[in-house]
Amino acid sequence: MEENEFLKKMENLKKPEVNPEVSQRQIKLAIMNAKRSAAWGLWFLLIPVVFFACVAIKELLGWDWKFAENFPEWIVYLDKSTGFPLASIILFIVLPAIGAIANLLAIMHFIYEKQTKELIITIRLKWLNIFLATISILVIAFVLLYVIAENSAEKAIRRYDVEWHNK
Repeated sequence: MEENEFLKKMENLKKPEVNPEVSQRQIKLAIMNAKRSAAWGLWFLLIPVVFFACVAIKELLGWDWKFAENFPEWIVYLDKSTGFPLASIILFIVLPAIGAIANLLAIMHFIYEKQTKELIITIRLKWLNIFLATISILVIAFVLLYVIAENSAEKAIRRYDVEWHNK
């Protein structure tokens, strides 16, 4: 008897109605956790920020701290030991780029509505993630600007030397 009563109750239950348009608007795809992305972003920025701080302490402030002298030399040693600046590329371009992408994906949500052919982008205001993504992008920009300036200066010096010797 109990089984029959249970089956009757199950048959008489009202089925929930689903409106796909409303549910599609309410679903937001969270690709990454904002706190976890912020933590990884901090780790990915640690070495570039320490490097820039050491350079600033050594060159701008003129303070004679052993760590401020040894840390940039260690980075240069890593690059020279491989024969290619792989360590610098990974530490100053790849890791900050991963941190920026992770932090941006943690706060951005994308929804595509097929009926209206609209892409809806929402951004959650998680200030730590926004700050870390901005710092990561600035680190990449500074490094790329430095590389461009250094290469331009070296080419100008070579051109000047060639012109000087031809006179």
